[in-house]
Amino acid sequence: MGLREQQKAERTQLILDTAADLFGRDGFEHVKAEKIAEAVKVSVGTLYNYFPGKNEILMTLIAIENERLEDIGRAFVPDFDAPAADIFCAFLLQYFAPQSMLLNKALWRKGFAISFADVTSAEARRLRRSDRVLSEQVVDLTKAVQARGLLRDDVDCEVFGATLFNNANMLFLDFTRSENRTYQDVTEGIEAMTRALVQIAVPLQQAAK
Repeated sequence: MGLREQQKAERTQLILDTAADLFGRDGFEHVKAEKIAEAVKVSVGTLYNYFPGKNEILMTLIAIENERLEDIGRAFVPDFDAPAADIFCAFLLQYFAPQSMLLNKALWRKGFAISFADVTSAEARRLRRSDRVLSEQVVDLTKAVQARGLLRDDVDCEVFGATLFNNANMLFLDFTRSENRTYQDVTEGIEAMTRALVQIAVPLQQAAK
């Protein structure tokens, strides 16, 4: 990477880090582009050379957070001596654990609203790509669990893995839309529904235990 590219990358990261702090402290709606530019010590025009606006900054932050979850998924080491339900719960809950979430509920809610409003934006496409990767990780885990005899042979791993991920993702989406729901509500809901789904898919002798 050349010096100019390195300087641009460093300033981009500074803008993102600064905006994340301001959004988290003051609330997204109360942070204008001018405030971000002032904190970064650049002109508003320079800020717009990096991002078209604060919506794109937030969507980039959310995409980065999702991509960080991809790394968490890749690092997961399954305990194949454990029941299948325990394996899937451990895997999915690491995505949605409070310590894995760097952005608060309000920012996720706003980010989802922005992505739904403009599904063709580069940031929305980046977020969907990351969601596909996360879903594929659950599918790959499903195949590994099945290969060890912990799921029935007739289970469609592609469908089952995607269902587990989509279910957990929808519970998280519901969490962001509700002021009253907590991270504990999300994790308890994911665990309960994951165990119920896995119970249907395990071999009969394991389901009877």
